Amino acid sequence: MHITFLDRFEARPGRILQWTPTDISTGSTYPVPPTSNQQLHLAGSRGDTTWLAATFDVPGPIDTDALKASFEEWTSRHDALSCSFSQAEDPGQSSALFVDVADVGDLRLREETVADARTPEQVRELLGERLDRWCNPFAFPAYFLGAITREDQSTVICGFDHAICDGWSMSIAITEISTLYREYTRADRVPIASDLLPEPGSFLNYCFRESATADPEPGDHRIAGWRSFLRSCGGDTPHFPVDLGLPAGTMSPQGTDTRMLLDAGEAELFDQNCADHRHSSFGAILASIGLATTQLTGKRDTPLLFPVHTRREPRHNHTFGWLVANAPITVTSMDNLHSTARAVNLAFHESLSLSSVSSRQVLRSLGPEVSPTRRDIFSVSYADYRSMPGGSRPRTSQSSESPSCKSQPCKSQPAPINPQQLSRVSSADDVQFWFSRTHDGLAVRTRFPAPAARTVHTFLERVSEILSTP
Repeated sequence: MHITFLDRFEARPGRILQWTPTDISTGSTYPVPPTSNQQLHLAGSRGDTTWLAATFDVPGPIDTDALKASFEEWTSRHDALSCSFSQAEDPGQSSALFVDVADVGDLRLREETVADARTPEQVRELLGERLDRWCNPFAFPAYFLGAITREDQSTVICGFDHAICDGWSMSIAITEISTLYREYTRADRVPIASDLLPEPGSFLNYCFRESATADPEPGDHRIAGWRSFLRSCGGDTPHFPVDLGLPAGTMSPQGTDTRMLLDAGEAELFDQNCADHRHSSFGAILASIGLATTQLTGKRDTPLLFPVHTRREPRHNHTFGWLVANAPITVTSMDNLHSTARAVNLAFHESLSLSSVSSRQVLRSLGPEVSPTRRDIFSVSYADYRSMPGGSRPRTSQSSESPSCKSQPCKSQPAPINPQQLSRVSSADDVQFWFSRTHDGLAVRTRFPAPAARTVHTFLERVSEILSTP
């Protein structure tokens, strides 16, 4: 799995196709508010989309009938894909959001040729325009379904506003759509999703359960933990520990960076070294962030947030949606990587308990005690794609067989070819790191304010050096 941004998408030219719904039943407003993540995301969207996209390759030109059938079957499978959002019409509830659900049981798609893109730049420009236009959470559908067809090898593309998906969902999309397409290209063309794919689990039921969770009591230890953490940040959310040269409240064009930190062999040795020193690989990654901060600023403590998936029940292993919480942690630099990582691991378990309180509940409980000075938050994410639906395979052997069906992908199902995840490039006022572990090694994708490129690159070089040290 390759994780990157649209501006770094290595797209070969070809004819860009899109599939859009024809007749759609509007459905009705769902009697449950969006999740905490969705409400915060949508409240700050200002009409812009923040989309995530997934791509994979298929042999030869696109079989348009097969891909149309695959998209139709797949979109009716996941209830998050029937959702859009609307503001309350009552002025007294202007901040409220409601989930609108369309009837997608009989969704029918029509094919459209977008354009013949003759250069990689044209591919990126045309895809960016389409993804920005269609991945709108306040309209239906909040997603883009398309492909780049070529004579030798084609690329299937789907994108979604972040309000209806997370990174784990991108793995689900790649695995399931590629499986359906492969089956639909066979002569009999009679695949049945329920026979090929695991039970998806309902995202709307997940939303119901979250909305029914009572706010914690004022004396709850989790609120006390969040209060202590945010006070240590000066009553603010955590921000990148090195000066970015960007005044608070100022947005900048977004800069991007993607790099491989450890190749396959180096990553295996790194994981084993972490185990030998009695800490996790993620603990070592967070430790490298703290140590890089100390080397560059002299600060011993580095507060940050990290996302935690909330797919705690097996029924949600294959749910398409946004099932993520946030946890706070302060990385305290010790003598070296391993001693720092062991301290991180001890703090990590306490941090996980704080993630059981939603961001919305924290903000409601603390109220004026928290005054964010920037729109973005300094966060560090880690995802091991080897344990996600479809797993990961070395990019040099994508034809190898992959684990899935029902609770595990079937061994008879080949892995998707050249799977990738893409993110939108927009504006930024802080730094986010997304570390990803695949069979190819350990990589990091970074989003930051463009004027701070030199500062962020220097920081990443320190992180790379620390992680590469035995």
